[in-house]
Amino acid sequence: MKVNLLLAQNQQMPAHSTQPVIRVDVPSPTADKPQSKLCYTEGSWWALLPKSTGPSLWQRSAAGWTEHPEIAAQLKGVPGRADVWGEKGKITAVGVDPEFLTVFRIEKKGTPEKVKWKTSILATLRPPSSDYPIETATIAKAQNGSWWVAAVADEKVYVWNNLAKAKRWSSPYLLAEGLDKDDICVITELPDGVGVIWSNQIQETVNIRIHKTGSPVNEWNEATTIEAGNATADDHLNTALAPDGTLWVATKNSLDEVGKPQLVLRVRSPKGEWRNYPYAVLAPPDLPSRPIVVATEDPEIVLTGHTIYHNKQPNLGKIVFGQIDTTQTEIVKNEKVVIAPYTAGWDENNRINDVTGPKKPYPLGVPWIILASDREGQVYEADLRPLIRH
Repeated sequence: MKVNLLLAQNQQMPAHSTQPVIRVDVPSPTADKPQSKLCYTEGSWWALLPKSTGPSLWQRSAAGWTEHPEIAAQLKGVPGRADVWGEKGKITAVGVDPEFLTVFRIEKKGTPEKVKWKTSILATLRPPSSDYPIETATIAKAQNGSWWVAAVADEKVYVWNNLAKAKRWSSPYLLAEGLDKDDICVITELPDGVGVIWSNQIQETVNIRIHKTGSPVNEWNEATTIEAGNATADDHLNTALAPDGTLWVATKNSLDEVGKPQLVLRVRSPKGEWRNYPYAVLAPPDLPSRPIVVATEDPEIVLTGHTIYHNKQPNLGKIVFGQIDTTQTEIVKNEKVVIAPYTAGWDENNRINDVTGPKKPYPLGVPWIILASDREGQVYEADLRPLIRH
């Protein structure tokens, strides 16, 4: 099935995207702030999006986004709201149910002329208890081939592990507790292992614990506080690891004060040193929220974007993006609206939101795609390459 053909790659992109490129039958299919729904592999962009039956796989070409319906059929009943890790020939994901997580894989079969994908369920992961619904989960692969999943359940941070080529996943390992039920976490690849970052709105902290490659599975560094106080924590976390080893973390704080920055970029240097950069001042009618960050294969080019709500028309929203430059007072330069679908007949009860990008750095020489969605299941895209001025 093809919907709303996108512009051919050699055509000029419009000022911003206004029309959907994919439609599914669940609201806000790109939702989950720390998750990635996109990956680039086999010469194409791929999106894993939820439908009412479970996950669905979509492929982007110059002709448009096309669904591979066999995936939805094979994964019927699997939680569809998933975080994606893409690599050559396969996509590994963790789907989120309110009480458990499902790790599954989609692998390439067939010939280069006709790519087919087959699925397998790798694990069902359960926290010790789930009195509160599990809000989200993320997945990462360390450079030694081990897999990791992290989630917050019942105000505690848990992590699960699967060693390279191991058939079974570990039991949940407790990393932190004493969180607010609204807090979340995200797991990210690091040059020498993996790290789990979480918000703690009770203690007003953003924290990280690191597992170094080669250490025992349950041996993690003590928690490091990235920043504390001044309402610095909120349940908005999104990460990107640049090729030079810099970790970029886009977050939101809980200040919600006019004239004060609402978003915070947290940057870990390759040496492990942290710096925090507040940005995106709250200036009604614009209300910035839900930031993400995306690296590129050029370590000098890192992009960040977020939703801007309208405080007098709360069902309006637009997606803006710009290039990060931490040497400047305004750390986001050349910021532009990239998605704003307010065309004739727009439903006043709808809203664009939940921008998502890839975990891996954007490859050079291909479109730099992000997606966002609305409450009617419509998905919009933008190519971020025009933001870069050479």
